[in-house]
Amino acid sequence: MHSKRLAYARIVFAMFLCCTVVADGIQPASAAARNADVSADIPTTSGAVGADWSQYSWGLYYRNRAMLERKGPGREVLLKKALGFFQQAAASGVSLDRVYYQISECYFSLKDYGASLDYARKSIAIDSRNRRVYNRIFGIHLKRRDYAAAAAILQEYLKIEPESVQVRFILAEHYYNNMRNMEKAAAAYRSVIELSSRVPVEDYFRERALLSLANIAYRNGDLAGAAATYREVLETNRENLDAVYFLAMTYLELYDLDNAERSAQAFLEKRPDDQAINSVLGRVYYLRGDHRAITRLGRAKGRGSLSGLLAWGLYCELSGKDDAAMKLLGTVMRAAPRTISIHLAMARINARKGDAAAAFNEYVSAGVLMFNAGMYDESIRCFNEAGRLNPSVPGVYYYLGKAYEGKQLYSLAIYNYLRADAFQPDIDLALHVGYLYGVTGDYDTAMRYFNRASAAEPANSRPHFFKGLLSIWREDYHAAERYIGRAIALEDTSETYYFYMAIVMEKQSRLDMAIASLEKAIRHNPASARAYNYLGYLYADNNMKIDESLDLIRKALELEPDNGAYTDSLGWAYFRKGEYNLALEKLLAAEGLLQKANTPDPAVYDHIGDTYQRLGKIEDALRYWRRSNDLKKSKTLENKIKRYRNGR
Repeated sequence: MHSKRLAYARIVFAMFLCCTVVADGIQPASAAARNADVSADIPTTSGAVGADWSQYSWGLYYRNRAMLERKGPGREVLLKKALGFFQQAAASGVSLDRVYYQISECYFSLKDYGASLDYARKSIAIDSRNRRVYNRIFGIHLKRRDYAAAAAILQEYLKIEPESVQVRFILAEHYYNNMRNMEKAAAAYRSVIELSSRVPVEDYFRERALLSLANIAYRNGDLAGAAATYREVLETNRENLDAVYFLAMTYLELYDLDNAERSAQAFLEKRPDDQAINSVLGRVYYLRGDHRAITRLGRAKGRGSLSGLLAWGLYCELSGKDDAAMKLLGTVMRAAPRTISIHLAMARINARKGDAAAAFNEYVSAGVLMFNAGMYDESIRCFNEAGRLNPSVPGVYYYLGKAYEGKQLYSLAIYNYLRADAFQPDIDLALHVGYLYGVTGDYDTAMRYFNRASAAEPANSRPHFFKGLLSIWREDYHAAERYIGRAIALEDTSETYYFYMAIVMEKQSRLDMAIASLEKAIRHNPASARAYNYLGYLYADNNMKIDESLDLIRKALELEPDNGAYTDSLGWAYFRKGEYNLALEKLLAAEGLLQKANTPDPAVYDHIGDTYQRLGKIEDALRYWRRSNDLKKSKTLENKIKRYRNGR
């Protein structure tokens, strides 16, 4: 893909730098002169009106001829003749911006970049809006590898024509390819994307800008951001194979096996023999224990890259060639020790060799890495294998519990946590078991665990907090206040305790106490985005201190810029301030963020409906109120829908 990007960049630079001399609108003096030989006699003076432009035309003629010649002495002779005529034209003092520009072009072709730059600057001093002169200065700086000056001339042009998508794109490419300044490149690419949404321009600029932004995110280690941006590329052009290729790679690094498989298969439909993507698909199948792994890995194996060596090593493991597999995988492991498939392969090889301890360790390593990557099914298989090899290690059951909890299989999670606790009793684990009983709605059993914990450690604040949390779930806010109050008495510096006390106070309509609790939460944790947001939202929802509300919510968004709930709070604060268009913009952004996270919120739909109503767009308001009511039935919403549906 990199070579394609460079090829595209060269095309764009060529388009930008190419300045056809006939575009000036001036043609040589006559058809005879156009066909004349270089050695033909050329009049050097003339008293006719416009004789200076005759010199200019002859200059254009010889420069055109020079451009058709191969590089060599003949071309140089033509350029010098052209230069002579342009210099004679300059003596007239007429249209010097054009004349100086052509002189600059001649010097550039003669590789006298200093003189070329001098005349380009003279031209631009007369006419600061001529893009071709900026092109030439940019090209000179590139030849000299003065990349900072090259960027500066593009920025100078953008002051004159700020909405030039093409020039912004070239500036972004320059930062990316020549200056290797990813921060400035990313900012320039984002400006291309923003402009392309409101300026008529080919989709290609947006597509390539998004692709480069995804590559930058990938290089910076932001794999989730890279994947999201590659998807945006495909929304612009579903046929962009570069995006599909890197999306498959990125999904595999994220260990999002389902999406890695889909992307790899889509790419291989077009390029079935691609070694790297066959390696991706082979590793996906290998991690899942799918028999198709051996075929894909066989197509990917090779010595030219780490992915080829890894594919070969995994292929050998599946083929039973353990010694060869260990040698190949050992080479890859030294470069990439956290590669999960290597640990899984080594576990299987050691198990076949009868080294149970080594196999156990590798299964546990693979299982932990899988769990951390969200691969719960695969991690459960590894921990079960580890437990079969050594059933007396509590950590295996602990991780089995965590994996089942990740799958929301709470009964199996509790069962494995209790097995771990039987080997090595732990009060925090007992509290967590109680918490899970609460999640499943078994509040009585949950409370028994919390009571046991508080009896075992009376000075421990956490059992009291969990009792309070359980009481919130039961909507027993007086009990919740009592329990969380005890937790705070034992540990008065916990942001979490004050945050949940604020919830309890709000539920009891004690707004002043809720605000005081959130202020304490912020004091004990100045980086608590949730506390800033909650306090800001309380102010907005109660139509008080709106400017302070906006400041608080903005702080929350500085800490978590992609949080849909906080963006909703910001929109609601603008609603309360009466800035309905800005409110709608933020609320719709919140809707998009929550949809992306697959966590739609009825409150957000209700807020959007209220905002549309204030803007007089009743049909839109009704649509969003209905969406909110579909997610969570509400008499208030039903009354609003009925009222405005009937036109009142």
